[in-house]
Amino acid sequence: MDISTFLVQCLNAVQYGLLLFLVASGLTLIFGIMGVINLAHGSFYMIGAYLAFSIAPFFGDNFILMLLAGV
Repeated sequence: MDISTFLVQCLNAVQYGLLLFLVASGLTLIFGIMGVINLAHGSFYMIGAYLAFSIAPFFGDNFILMLLAGV
């Protein structure tokens, strides 16, 4: 394994770790404030992933347009 593959895998691990942190902190914040376990976060993440998967072919490889569409 060369160094570029290793660096890409390290960045993928950091990205996935930050995603898990966002999900966990959202659930913890809602549970801490309301005292009720609310699992609606999963449905919002699924809707966002489905929309991103659906509109990705229309933007091609243009990263800026995809970034703006995600926001």
